[in-house]
Amino acid sequence: MKVVTAGQMQEIDRITIGNRGLPASVLMGLAGKAVADQIISRMPRLSRIAVFSGTGNNGGDGFAAAYYCANSGRHAAVYLAGEPAKISDPAKIYYDLCANSGIRVLPVTGAADLAGLELAGYDLIVDAMLGTGFSGAPRGIIADIIRAINDSDLPVLAVDVPSGLGSDGAAPDGEAVIADVTVTIGLPKISLVTYPGRHYAGALHVADIGFPASLTRSDDLKTDLADDEFFRNNAVRAIESEFSAAADIHKAEKGHLLLIGGFDGMEGAIMMTAMAALETGVGLVSLLCTPSSRDIIAGRIPELITMALPAGGDPESPDPRLRKALEDIFKARRYGALVMGPGMGRTPFSRAVFDTVMDDIHGYGVPRVLIDGDGLSHLAGYLNKHALDKRTEFIVTPHFMEASRLAGIPVDEIRKNRHRFAGELGRKLSCTVLLKGPATIVSDGGRHIINTTGSAALATAGSGDVLSGIIGALLLRKFQCLHAAAFGAYIHGKAADLYCSATGSDIIKATDILRYIREAKRPAGPS
Repeated sequence: MKVVTAGQMQEIDRITIGNRGLPASVLMGLAGKAVADQIISRMPRLSRIAVFSGTGNNGGDGFAAAYYCANSGRHAAVYLAGEPAKISDPAKIYYDLCANSGIRVLPVTGAADLAGLELAGYDLIVDAMLGTGFSGAPRGIIADIIRAINDSDLPVLAVDVPSGLGSDGAAPDGEAVIADVTVTIGLPKISLVTYPGRHYAGALHVADIGFPASLTRSDDLKTDLADDEFFRNNAVRAIESEFSAAADIHKAEKGHLLLIGGFDGMEGAIMMTAMAALETGVGLVSLLCTPSSRDIIAGRIPELITMALPAGGDPESPDPRLRKALEDIFKARRYGALVMGPGMGRTPFSRAVFDTVMDDIHGYGVPRVLIDGDGLSHLAGYLNKHALDKRTEFIVTPHFMEASRLAGIPVDEIRKNRHRFAGELGRKLSCTVLLKGPATIVSDGGRHIINTTGSAALATAGSGDVLSGIIGALLLRKFQCLHAAAFGAYIHGKAADLYCSATGSDIIKATDILRYIREAKRPAGPS
């Protein structure tokens, strides 16, 4: 499913009304009916409903919802946040319908009106004050009403977007309704499916009210949800089938993944990456690490090929032995992808390894590289003097602190608008960025994909190492890097969801995810 900004939704609305001839008042009635249907079908015991409507078209949706709720036998009252004279023309139709149907409509324009509210007598509040186009901070009576709604302890259903929350992914600038359910119209807005906005939206229902599919599925909309529709449209099932279909295929033809990491004392990180790659499906996996790490790892994962780097030398200057060893390793085999960084450490030696690989990555013949973990710390320093080689496709997988170092932007700013800064980092680095966190966002700077799987259970040591292994394996397929990263995030989150469902626990170890990777891959992208 596509995800939209306020401007994109307004353009869909404009074309639907102006070019296709579907009147605004009809759309408003359909939106109100969709909201009422959610209340009637999902909340059958809630019989007394207070609808807070604004004077714009979002308020009109609220008037229509109040009418349909009342028409179903429920008690509905409307509180108008503003003056009746300011109601928009389409909304006036449903305002009059409420008034003519005996539904009480009470203006709330000041402190006295607010003080007279008796919300305790209601079962549900419907918030229809500020719509998709809102930005900034609510002021005056609207801000006061929002505080009253949040203080009421009643369940809240928001129409389209909770009042006070913008649509485009940024955190609210002031007061915002904290809804239990949001019924959004046409398509989800970015703020409803990314954090911090998801905190305000609650459970999300997308109401299809008849916007033309040519508009709601247009390639001009550059943000997608990682769901079954996305996988179907991007041939995930076909690519996965092709990877394993040929009866006479050789393991080398299925791709050789190289891992660099798991240096002294951090062997576990790269072992989880290797195991995740093997569970996802590869032809071969090789590991390049330090001699002492190799002594620990070799044989622990029977399918893993292990190699050691030369240790020692001057870490502050290029080590001829290191460069020659890397040249020999890359000359001996051809690798379809490289994952570099998990458990690599931040020592001068690991920095020297990272820089040496990056200096000649194209010459080594590796077409695709994923950088994660300690590799991201080294990358931040590397980018002070170099740019990423554009002849190689890169994926970087930072969490907020790592993204802050790479982008030179404070962590709090990134947290407040994750969609925006994932795109900005993708454009700055000219690569695919997977910004970790709840509702992980993948972007190449022009397109965004928002993950729909996983939970807070994934906030555990090693989880990111497993993710890197999954994506590393997918980079050996015919996926675009953007889609490999998005599919990897989906599998990773789905595997965790399956584990939590099977065990009834929200406590998870990174290695628990491994057991469910194969199952998590199966349902994605139905043919």
